[in-house]
Amino acid sequence: MSKAKDKQAQTKTLSISDWVRLVLIGLCVIGIGIAGYMAWAELTGNETQCSDAGKIDCSAVQNSAYASTLGLPMAVLGVLGYVAILVVLVLEDQLQIAANYGHAAVVGMTLFGVILQTYLTVIEATVLDAWCQWCIASFVVITLVFIGGSYRMYAFLQPLRR
Repeated sequence: MSKAKDKQAQTKTLSISDWVRLVLIGLCVIGIGIAGYMAWAELTGNETQCSDAGKIDCSAVQNSAYASTLGLPMAVLGVLGYVAILVVLVLEDQLQIAANYGHAAVVGMTLFGVILQTYLTVIEATVLDAWCQWCIASFVVITLVFIGGSYRMYAFLQPLRR
């Protein structure tokens, strides 16, 4: 066998699920950045940089009673959630338990995130009558991670159905 064929045989092609996993890892990093920025602002008493167009008012959202629960800022919960999802995604190649149950864990964590973000977005629209662009960005990111994670779980379960 030639060297080129040896190298080609050793090269692993990535499945669609593997590509989606890489995208999800990137989205988690983005989510950590967004939630981390909001957490930093909340914990240091700074205001986030926010557009002043229309009903966008990050400080009204950030200073509302809904911005924390049990003394924990929602943004800190967001950072912890994105980090937990990222850890599971990264460990899928390292730990058998993550390979076996990681798909379900990611879907479960992101489903919780989507439900919580939906609730908070409804509060923004109906109670506060103010929008936080960073909150909306995080909502979009967690929703995309949920969709990608759901696809990966579906793909993971397909061989088991046969």
